[in-house]
Amino acid sequence: MNFGAFRQVFYQRLTKHYKQGELQTLYHWCVEELEGWGRAQAYLHDEDEMDEARLSRWEKVIERLQQQEPVQYIFGKTLFFGLELQVDARVLIPRPETEELVEWVLNSEGLSEERVLDIGTGSGCIALALKSQRPQWQLRACDVSEGALDVARGNAAILHLPIDFVQADVLGDDEVFDWGSIWVSNPPYIPAHQQKFMEDRVLAHEPHLALFEDHPLQFFEAILAKARTSGVRRVYFETHAQEQGELETLVARTLGANATATFKLDLAGKPRFLRVEIQSS
Repeated sequence: MNFGAFRQVFYQRLTKHYKQGELQTLYHWCVEELEGWGRAQAYLHDEDEMDEARLSRWEKVIERLQQQEPVQYIFGKTLFFGLELQVDARVLIPRPETEELVEWVLNSEGLSEERVLDIGTGSGCIALALKSQRPQWQLRACDVSEGALDVARGNAAILHLPIDFVQADVLGDDEVFDWGSIWVSNPPYIPAHQQKFMEDRVLAHEPHLALFEDHPLQFFEAILAKARTSGVRRVYFETHAQEQGELETLVARTLGANATATFKLDLAGKPRFLRVEIQSS
């Protein structure tokens, strides 16, 4: 069997699990990882024969894709803000929306030296992206999961980006959060009852701890309450984009007249990002 014929087999075996556009993206991702060919090169090899060793490698990947395991976990990496990050089932796969959050922080804060705390760092994607663009900033990143911190520390080491990683629970710990003038957080914000609307591949493979919460606004409230007593100037959040009114009420209740809430639309036109500016009382 040559590669041209095998490509059709690939599509046929996975067509019930993925849409056509997704299948094409997956195929070219696999080609690049397994064969080292770019999109244009792949078609130049249509007449090449598949030997048993190649078929075996591809078969293992197809079987995992049939289980709807994310391709990022299969190959153990993803791209975020131009950085290649190692990922596995201990961390959430960084989303494109989170790149928009990073962009907003960078565009808003300028070039002055800052101390920035990333709360709920996961793979370390936010902290690493910020440090890569603002080497003069001091970055601290925390997560409740030691497994996630292992992944984040590994990414920082590979990328040679110095970041202070700390295990901490924003709902309980206090001393870790007495630091920094700017905070950034992409906390678990999907209400647990909305799991039924999520894709099977997300539910089956990505860490629920990083996605779902029975009372998701408690993380926003805890972060804002700690920011109020820690001398923080601004807090940036990624949100579920469905609770703008609730978050505005929460900011007013937690910080009163000393705070201003600003929402920013994502590329889909949803109010996904929130910046809270806190004035000294």
